[in-house]
Amino acid sequence: MEDIVKVMARGLIALPSDIRKRLGVKEGDILKVEVKDKEVILRKEKRIYDLKGVLSGRETRTEAKTFKEILAQEIRAKQGGRK
Repeated sequence: MEDIVKVMARGLIALPSDIRKRLGVKEGDILKVEVKDKEVILRKEKRIYDLKGVLSGRETRTEAKTFKEILAQEIRAKQGGRK
């Protein structure tokens, strides 16, 4: 998907609504900006607040894991269980 946007004062751009909807970008979200060669790449970043409620009902207090362990488990799951 491609679109054209205009750079406004102070370097501001507006993401078209269809792109925001497709990516689930809302006001207040954080986007990572990366420059590769002559391209600008925007990626939606997850914040700790985005994880609110993720663990509720899935673990008991005795089974609690560190954030690092949970993140590693999620990465393994996305890779199809490979370690």
